[in-house]
Amino acid sequence: MTAADLDMRQVLSRVGFRIRGNSRADCIYCSGSSRGTVAFTSEVAFCHRCHWTANTIKLARNLGLSTHYTAEARRRAALNREVDDFDEWRTARSWELIDLYRRRARSALLAEDVLRGDPENEQAWDALARFYHRERTLLTAIDWLSFTKASNWLEEDSTPSEVFDVWRSRAA
Repeated sequence: MTAADLDMRQVLSRVGFRIRGNSRADCIYCSGSSRGTVAFTSEVAFCHRCHWTANTIKLARNLGLSTHYTAEARRRAALNREVDDFDEWRTARSWELIDLYRRRARSALLAEDVLRGDPENEQAWDALARFYHRERTLLTAIDWLSFTKASNWLEEDSTPSEVFDVWRSRAA
């Protein structure tokens, strides 16, 4: 039997708590009279007197049902690694785009200065064109990666799960 097979009532009972109703038990850690001081749900328990707290995984581990705990810990670690990888990718990609936007905007400002003195300068016009042609794409991508509609071009906020799904499909 694993922790997945047990609910909090069963786990508390096996540890030694006296169950007193659907969501109350006597605390085995409190001294003196401790009738019904532990409130519990299907997943967590809390003693209102001594402030002891636990979840089914922690209690099952104490009972020696560690196979589920170990599998659960591995599953959570794998999920956390994937989320960390996603967040690292998203942050790196955002900074790449922000840096590119800054460089293009700086070139456009310098081009405007040049054009004030020399309105026929083709390099300045090219720099302005590169900035204005890419501005929408860059700001839309930055907004999308940030899960927010900060510019005028993104129609609605993106969601973390939407961006995560795109990242996952490209990573695969």
